[in-house]
Amino acid sequence: MKKFIVLLTNFVEKMPWWVIAIVIILSAAAVPGVLLLETDSSLNTLVSPDSPVYQDTQRYQEKFGDDPVTIILNGNVQDIFSSANLYQLSRFEQEFSASHECYIISPVTLLNQAVTQALAAQQTMQAQLEQALKDAAQAAIQQAAAAGLDEAAQQQAAQQAQAAVMQQFQSAIEQFEQIGTPSLDNPNFIAAVLYNSDGNINESFASIIPDDTHALIIVTPTGDTSNGKSLELSHDLQDYFSDNPLQNVTASFVGYALVTEDISNSMSSNLLILLGLAVVVMVIVLFFLFRVRWRLLSLLVVGIGTLWTFGVMGYVPIPITMATMAVLPILIGLGIDYPIQFHNRYQEELSRNHSVGRAVAVSFGSMAPAVGVALLATVIGFATLYISDVPMIKDFGIILVIGVVICYIVALFFLYSVVYLGDKKMPVAKLSRISVTGGTRIERGLAKMTGAAVKRPLLAVILAVALGVGGGIADRWLPVNADYQQLIPQNLPALKQVRNLNEILGIGGQITLMVEADDISGVATLTQLQEFQTREMSLHPELISVNSPVTLVTQSTGGVIPPQEQIDQVLAATPAPFLRQVLSGDGTTAAMSFYTSYITLDETQQLLESIEADSLELTGITVSPVGTVAMSVATIDSVIGSRMLMNGLCLAAIFIMLLLLYRRPVRALFIAVSVGLVIAWASLLLFIFNIPLNPLTAILGVITAAIGTEFMVLLDSRYEEEKALGEPPHQAMLTAAAKMGRAIVTTGVTTLGGFAVLIASNFVMVRDFGIATVIGIFLCLVSTMLVMPPLMVWWDERMALRRAKKAAK
Repeated sequence: MKKFIVLLTNFVEKMPWWVIAIVIILSAAAVPGVLLLETDSSLNTLVSPDSPVYQDTQRYQEKFGDDPVTIILNGNVQDIFSSANLYQLSRFEQEFSASHECYIISPVTLLNQAVTQALAAQQTMQAQLEQALKDAAQAAIQQAAAAGLDEAAQQQAAQQAQAAVMQQFQSAIEQFEQIGTPSLDNPNFIAAVLYNSDGNINESFASIIPDDTHALIIVTPTGDTSNGKSLELSHDLQDYFSDNPLQNVTASFVGYALVTEDISNSMSSNLLILLGLAVVVMVIVLFFLFRVRWRLLSLLVVGIGTLWTFGVMGYVPIPITMATMAVLPILIGLGIDYPIQFHNRYQEELSRNHSVGRAVAVSFGSMAPAVGVALLATVIGFATLYISDVPMIKDFGIILVIGVVICYIVALFFLYSVVYLGDKKMPVAKLSRISVTGGTRIERGLAKMTGAAVKRPLLAVILAVALGVGGGIADRWLPVNADYQQLIPQNLPALKQVRNLNEILGIGGQITLMVEADDISGVATLTQLQEFQTREMSLHPELISVNSPVTLVTQSTGGVIPPQEQIDQVLAATPAPFLRQVLSGDGTTAAMSFYTSYITLDETQQLLESIEADSLELTGITVSPVGTVAMSVATIDSVIGSRMLMNGLCLAAIFIMLLLLYRRPVRALFIAVSVGLVIAWASLLLFIFNIPLNPLTAILGVITAAIGTEFMVLLDSRYEEEKALGEPPHQAMLTAAAKMGRAIVTTGVTTLGGFAVLIASNFVMVRDFGIATVIGIFLCLVSTMLVMPPLMVWWDERMALRRAKKAAK
């Protein structure tokens, strides 16, 4: 290993320009990859494609189409249903249905159905009237003939009988005459259809005319239901109504694709803001805390590493999600650690060796392995994120692993090449003065603080363990927030429209169930489903209404399940757009939708679990939760389910790695215990500050373990180095805390800055993650400087005392 390090050192010293040239070439190659980056803000980033709810939702969308786009018509009902607007809406429905793969439910759809029914009713009445007149005349003539009346009397009797028939039909005839010809051009007919005798909207129109100032058009995409197609459909709808506006009526558009578009746009702007803030924070920290020559070189190094990382993301490809978006400032904060550590040791060796070449060789040889061990611990920590059930967390872990490795490599070769070329012609005495004067106040402060903890190891350990126990208890009470709508920016126009629609409809959400059976529209199946949905509505007051094949059939049959022949007639008479809402095109699958009042996602999870449990009692029927709400609920299990497992595996992997490298169990154990305490402390502070667990904050344990281990490994490496030079444990730790502590605190503050930048994000999930990680990293610094040192010194002094006693014997 030492020979390999020497070989690398010689390469940097002899061919620094080659290193710089290679870095420039690779940076240029990374740029096209960055331009290939795409955003993914769909729910697919929160739920594994292998999960049952994801696969069931895909099957459901194949059967019933994607999430619909709802057009809210805002205006007075009289204006909405004016002849001019009805003509325009009728033309829209015809043209748009012909040019797009979708089915449309609108007021025109219902009105056309009413026209058809009214015309049929008129024809039926006319036929009945004609038949009644004919039958009455024949009966009257027969009776008159039987009575021996002449032909004139018979005709008079027939006319009287027909007059009586006309009297019976008079009210119906007057009603039809008053309404006029059933047509969308007839205002009297429209009014008669829309309103009941009390002047309120007819119940049959209530689903798309929720009040006097709104009407709804529901456009459901079919065929290719990818998000790109749904978004294209949404834009086409917006363009259509922009080019063909209604009179005195405005149109608003609500759809999942529009929400994801707004999220993607917000991600792009967020990235630029986070990048700018991260750079500003790094410049400030480096300028005030890292008092060395070329102090901003570390920022250039991490900038190159970040460019390469995002280039890899574009080429692989790995999309920008709500999680991977946070990689940018995090990687800047984490990646700058390596050049700072290398640069700090170079400056220290420069004052000792009075030779640029020697300073490069010694610092390279001592820091490459030490920082490499710290890097390995960080990589192991981030790699455990891959066991998460949340796809974007897996991507987050992969990108962080790639990013920190790249930043380490760039820092190791590029930084040393630049400082070697930049300093080799400078007077060594001047360079030495710069290195000696930089940061002495910080070093003295760190040595004093660590020394106080080392003198009182028992107090430090008791306090640390007590807080750790408190954190372990508080962890059970941490709230959970996996609601997709609450994790994204709350000021998105599309999200506001979603909430506006729910307010108009008087609902908080919708639980969708996919129902499968051999005979989905059979009497036995519908009877069971009617009993099931009636029971659920009575058991759960938060359920407002339900829509299913049962409600479709029973609306026409007085609330009862009729014989099969009548069921088939009802389904055959139902317009296709309405039928497709509850019954798939192939007639094998049904949709049942429960509309709920506003309830939290936790309450929704409990409700859904109860409904699923009750559905198991159905015979020959399979009920599967699908859709946005079901996938959001599944995220709760993904967030909570693997959290403790990831934390445990991360700590175990770090301990095993340190044990294999150090071959000293106690040394590895003290680092692992110190890191574990940080995880527990972080839970305590999350509870105190009421920061909920979400897909990102749930991985706080892994993040703090990876970063904390890095800090502790670096301090421990310097501590062992000082002991090897002959210093006793107490003094060795003070020296390590002073010399290495300055770099650790500087990197800790830069890492804090990188994560703190996330607090400025308007993504709630990212913002909460920023707050949580700032807490976690601060605790890592506390544990590194105040908990691990007392443990290490106490043990080493005890072992030294034991060895001294054995030697005395």
